[in-house]
Amino acid sequence: MTEEAMRELKALLEYLIKHNAEHASEILELAARAENLGKAQAHEHLVQGVELLQQANERLQAALSTLGDRP
Repeated sequence: MTEEAMRELKALLEYLIKHNAEHASEILELAARAENLGKAQAHEHLVQGVELLQQANERLQAALSTLGDRP
């Protein structure tokens, strides 16, 4: 893999991790709205979705860490 391709892969993974974290935060806001509307089941599904996003981010971070510090 070329250095350029490695830098691009790392950059995309870093972007996805940040992007997912931002979405998780937004989804938690939606979960709070659902809870305030008395929609407990929707709230629970949204919270579980956030948990899955966090697990996905852990896997993405693990993948990124295996790429090492070198380009």
